Amino acid sequence: MFPLAGKTFPESSDALARSIEDALGEVFELPKKTVVDIKDGKFPKLKTVRINLSGASVSATEPPPKPRPTGKREDGPKVDKLEITAQPIKYEKTQLNLKVTGSGLQFDFARDKKGHPLLVLTDAKDGKVEAKISKADIETLARQAAEMAAEQQGIKIQDLDLDLKSDGPRSIAVDVRVKAKKMLVSGTLHITGRLDIDDELNATVSKLNAEGEGMIGTAAAGLVQKHLKKYNGKEIPLMAFSLGDVTLRDLKISVKNDVSVSAAFGKA
Repeated sequence: MFPLAGKTFPESSDALARSIEDALGEVFELPKKTVVDIKDGKFPKLKTVRINLSGASVSATEPPPKPRPTGKREDGPKVDKLEITAQPIKYEKTQLNLKVTGSGLQFDFARDKKGHPLLVLTDAKDGKVEAKISKADIETLARQAAEMAAEQQGIKIQDLDLDLKSDGPRSIAVDVRVKAKKMLVSGTLHITGRLDIDDELNATVSKLNAEGEGMIGTAAAGLVQKHLKKYNGKEIPLMAFSLGDVTLRDLKISVKNDVSVSAAFGKA
């Protein structure tokens, strides 16, 4: 499902491409190239829709909520082939690689609760979603968060070690060890947690816990534990859009040098 720019539903391939690209531009800093390319059979029957977000950067500090259609819908375009590529999308110091492919897709035009137009996927013959983020990028993000929290207490982060393991078909166990120093005193902070991924590629954070070793580690653990509470149950979208009425299946997670998530959708 994609938000559309403007107030009316597009009535041509060019108008649809502009509407999708303008709406994406409200969430991403887009590269200076054509992001949306549509090959027209005869609108609303489209041969191919290609969306290339490679090199785009998330412009918001928090990703916007995924749009939800309400009320009456109208028949939208039929698409023989869809390809969405992001190699990569950049968010602060991390990068996410994403690829979505599909065939035999049917869309509806709809509106969200504020009346903004949407393009909603209602059916597909077959499709595949692949998302990948490197362990190094996750480690960088974790270190950045740790340094921001530690700085407020005059603590310096010396080292951070991140361990990720599969914990079931849709879950990842997270284990972080942080070495910290304040003045001449050092200590270790141990943080554990879990990520569970649902059918819309949302990762939910749970079971966050902090323990400390040494005077600085123990003191930091108490402060961090209070800070972690607000993140328990937090939902992190791995895609900037949803699949509308179509749900994912055969979701698989692989944890090696990268965290890779793959899933299928559609009838096949």
